[in-house]
Amino acid sequence: MTRSFPTPQAAWEAAERAGLVEIGPGGEKILDNNLEIRPCESTPDEVVDPGSDFIFS
Repeated sequence: MTRSFPTPQAAWEAAERAGLVEIGPGGEKILDNNLEIRPCESTPDEVVDPGSDFIFS
């Protein structure tokens, strides 16, 4: 899954809406299934559907 978000907070909020965030043993938010949020630049060919949080690639 991929999509650029304007801020890390926006990426975490999208992950929460998608049900991908769990609470770790210390109470911290973690992504399930070894997913990770990494910084990236949007690409000119990126198709953004305003109703979708992620693009499956």
